Amino acid sequence: MPDNPILGQSDEDIELTSAEANRRIALELVRQAKREVYIMSYDLDAPVFSHQEFVEALSRFVRSSRYAQAHILLQTPDKAVKQGHCLISLAQRLSSQIRLHHPGPEHRDYFETFMVVDGIGYFKRLLADRYEGIACFKAPIAARDLRDLFLMMWERSEPETQVRRLQI
Repeated sequence: MPDNPILGQSDEDIELTSAEANRRIALELVRQAKREVYIMSYDLDAPVFSHQEFVEALSRFVRSSRYAQAHILLQTPDKAVKQGHCLISLAQRLSSQIRLHHPGPEHRDYFETFMVVDGIGYFKRLLADRYEGIACFKAPIAARDLRDLFLMMWERSEPETQVRRLQI
């Protein structure tokens, strides 16, 4: 990863080859988010998204402004729920700011993982179970295309009920 990439300024492509590289990029993107974070994931990929640093950065982001929003499309929550995924716990506590949905039937076979931040920065992997991918902190066209895809999928999605916290 280049030293200190800046959202909206650093326009070089960053090659991702490991879980650690994915984790660092996801963390840095969320740290710099101002308005929106969209995550599409098969199972919330614990090596990338279930780290305290990431969860704290996402929590700071959604609390930074009443306009800040985080939407997550999750294909299957089973593994994340069983493992006590940190991001699930955060989403349960901040359910009005972090929304979890599962894709509609027409997108159930979608296996790419991606994250889009503020419509300008992103990272993307073609296969959920592989860590090879690409990221860029200033790619308005690619980020817009991923954002549009996410929003189209979100419109056809439903709230993920398996991760709701039961109030007793």
